[in-house]
Amino acid sequence: MMQIKEIFKTIFLILLTFHLVTAGSAAATVLSVNNGTDSVADFVSIQAAVDAANPGDEIVVKPGIYEENIVITKKISIVSESGNFSDTIVRAADSSEDIFGIWENGVSIKGFGITGSESAGFHLFGVNDCHIENNRFYNNSYGIDLYITSSGNTLNSNEISDSLTGISLGGSWYNDLSNNIISNCSSGISLFDSPDNFLNNNKISKNIIGISLTGESNGNTLVNNTVILNEKEGLHIYETSKNLIYNNYFNNTVNVNSEMFSDTNVWNTTKTEGINIAGGPYLGGNFWAKPNGTVYPAGIRDADFDGILDSQYNIEGSQLIDYLPLKGLNPVTITVNNSPGQAADFTSIQAAIDNAFPGDTILIFPGVYEENVNVYVTNLTLTSKSGSSGDTIVKAANRQNDVFYIIADGVTIRGLNIVGPVDSPYAGIRLNRVKYCNIENNHLSYNYIEPILNIPSSDSSLTLINSNSDTGFGILLDSSSSNILSNNTVSGKGASILLRKSPENTLISNSVSSSNYGIWADSSSNNTLNGNSLSNNKIGAYLKISSGNLLNNNTVSNSTGSGINLWDSVGNMLSNSTASKNRVSIVLRNSSSNLINNNMVSDSDYGIWMYYLSNDNKLNDNRAQNNRVGIYIKASSGNVLTKNTALNTTDSGISVWNSIENTLINNAASNNGVSVFLQNSSKNTILNNTVSSSSYGIWIALSSNNNLSDNNASNNKFGLYLKNSSGNRLSGNLVNSNFRHGIYLGSSGNNMLNDNMVVSNSGYGLYLLDSGNCLIYNNYFNNKNNIYLDGSNAGTSLNTTLKQEKNILGGPCLGGNFWATPQGDGFSQTHVDKNGDGICDAAYAVKKEGMDYLPLAGFNSTN
Repeated sequence: MMQIKEIFKTIFLILLTFHLVTAGSAAATVLSVNNGTDSVADFVSIQAAVDAANPGDEIVVKPGIYEENIVITKKISIVSESGNFSDTIVRAADSSEDIFGIWENGVSIKGFGITGSESAGFHLFGVNDCHIENNRFYNNSYGIDLYITSSGNTLNSNEISDSLTGISLGGSWYNDLSNNIISNCSSGISLFDSPDNFLNNNKISKNIIGISLTGESNGNTLVNNTVILNEKEGLHIYETSKNLIYNNYFNNTVNVNSEMFSDTNVWNTTKTEGINIAGGPYLGGNFWAKPNGTVYPAGIRDADFDGILDSQYNIEGSQLIDYLPLKGLNPVTITVNNSPGQAADFTSIQAAIDNAFPGDTILIFPGVYEENVNVYVTNLTLTSKSGSSGDTIVKAANRQNDVFYIIADGVTIRGLNIVGPVDSPYAGIRLNRVKYCNIENNHLSYNYIEPILNIPSSDSSLTLINSNSDTGFGILLDSSSSNILSNNTVSGKGASILLRKSPENTLISNSVSSSNYGIWADSSSNNTLNGNSLSNNKIGAYLKISSGNLLNNNTVSNSTGSGINLWDSVGNMLSNSTASKNRVSIVLRNSSSNLINNNMVSDSDYGIWMYYLSNDNKLNDNRAQNNRVGIYIKASSGNVLTKNTALNTTDSGISVWNSIENTLINNAASNNGVSVFLQNSSKNTILNNTVSSSSYGIWIALSSNNNLSDNNASNNKFGLYLKNSSGNRLSGNLVNSNFRHGIYLGSSGNNMLNDNMVVSNSGYGLYLLDSGNCLIYNNYFNNKNNIYLDGSNAGTSLNTTLKQEKNILGGPCLGGNFWATPQGDGFSQTHVDKNGDGICDAAYAVKKEGMDYLPLAGFNSTN
């Protein structure tokens, strides 16, 4: 077997030399591809351009999403016009096929997002000298697959995630894999029967297995790689030999899993002067650590301070030996001061970072630092010496850049005053694809007026006289998770805090004001916003296409648009928050299955507003007071409102428009224009609510097939008011002591009223105007004036068919209604029931067309 492989390798080297010598020199043609409508191009698909291209041509692809499976059989170059894999995406048209199948030598592909293949993003079949650079692969089975003597290829600066295998080599040699970032795969890089490859400066993290070398994958070089936080093991080796593995950074629960009985792999190079991967002054072996903070070999000194521990390391206690294991540097404190007075290590923050190692602290003296700062060192802390954001100011030197750009995990920024101006899309602090950072106790504003400073001669504090704010972002999280933003003060006219594709972050006790968006979560889920104060923004907190977030105990006020806004967002919880003096305190648009619980919304045009298919939400125990409209539902269904309080509104307490199948249960509404209002809505349930002291208790307009049951409508102008509404059922309601009429039906036919208690109303208990074909039975009327029939009410019946069933008085039969007056001279009080069936022996003529043929009898009416 080994002899056959050596023959193949010799043939490969001869063919590669021939390929390089005979490469054509004809001028290349540039072909363009665009499947959009914004500009003209030669082709609308990449495959069409490939088919038309000649060897040596270049294909330039404009931004867009291309759904294709592309086969390449000629030497060509394919590049995205923007160079940005985020805006030029190729998605598998057939998910069972490779997205790019490469069958020819010398192919180059750069700058694409590649997704959606259950096979491979790029599949290279027996090819040489191909260049795969600056692409992003995600949600494929394999990111890049080199198969059967695919050799001499370069895979550089690609990002690969969420795949079965990031990069796979099978029977492939002399390939260069450098500067790639691979995460969240089952296997990061897998080599099988693949010798003499070069793996350099790759970051391989949070996979199940980081790197796998199996099946005579011999003679490979692994150098400068960071292999950390992989779930099962960092490096897996089996049946491999003579690999050179040095200057790598391992930090996994199991760093190396070897199934070898003997080992001829080499785990260190000769000690050579040069900065190693752990920051020490010499190259040697590898850095070995565990996520719990232990560095191996544990307890060994570095007496000569050469950055190499003074004892060999038997890796994982096995026969694998690193003779020159690296020592991590102990964290140190670095000082920065650009003002007269006390000397410091550096005069700029960036210079301090450039000389820092993981775990160091940079202590910044009071002053004004005009910089744009890149933070790329993990577990680094930047903090003001005074502990106050008022006297340690970092001002953007270039408004076309972030003030702080963080690309390392575990960074802390504390106690700084960070000011612009910065232009959108830049930010005061940007976190890009990082975790475990802490941004705390900072002050951020977007514009800057030169302050008057009392420059100290020693360690006294600075006094900032003036600063303002303009556009840009305050704190921006891009694809970052598990970070904490706390006790920051952010103001300006852009977005103060923006989370973009950033899950599982915590925002606590921040103060955000005077922005277009106070806190904006865009495509960001499972974040926690707790105890934040959002004031004088256009929108206080804005969730767009975001789910599973918890907003708790926040205060939102004086928003010109909305206090808390959910847009296309599902499954969030808003609880224990106070929103006041906003145009709309809480608004949901096309947002479903959210829980709105125990919030106070007040002094706004709208307290809570749900519209445009905001379905299946639950609103519990909220209090809406002193608004124009307390709770407003429009064009939405399946919502359940329970135990909410709506009071002191000038318009309506709870309003439902153009909506179906919502449930209002156990709510209390009082001192409103209308306590509960339904407009053009059907199949809703209004159950066991208390509405009082309003002009209208419950008003149903242009609405049908709703169920109003067991409600208490008392001390209103009108208790229950139906206008132009049909097919509704009113049952079991207590309608009591209303100043005009208890129940009013105007132009509302085909409704059913039964089992209601209508008592002590000042006008009429029941007033019907042009409301025919209604069925009204088994109600208890006890008013000075019980019923008035106005206009035409043809077909309305004041009784049902006589049947043996307990009636509202406890009598044995159902029939009509009980008619009483407070004076005791009502029809049911003055007419006898000689046979004891609970029905008066005479019919009750309300008007000529209004007869209760089976009026209920009182208990003492048998005589």
